Amino acid sequence: MEPLCIGLTIMAIGVSMGLNCGYPINPARDLGPRLFTAVAGWGIDVFSAGGCWWWIPVAGPMVGGAVGAGVYFLFIELHQADSEKQEDNNIQDKYEVIALS
Repeated sequence: MEPLCIGLTIMAIGVSMGLNCGYPINPARDLGPRLFTAVAGWGIDVFSAGGCWWWIPVAGPMVGGAVGAGVYFLFIELHQADSEKQEDNNIQDKYEVIALS
């Protein structure tokens, strides 16, 4: 049932916003065609069409991914104790692991 629900959710987004916005679900579906049409002769008008809507599907997934990772880190990762490193489970060690990877 999970793949069906995900597929229906993506279809609902496409049907609800596809006609007026061009199916903006991620940067690959929105930014690439806009860059192509800008180079193909329409100029920068493709970025001002529709009230400058183009930046939302480009910036939204990137900001959402960073916020989601931060929420996961704060609410789940910091509260899980390792069995062998329980005394070393602090924010500084976790930050160093993330920064080095």
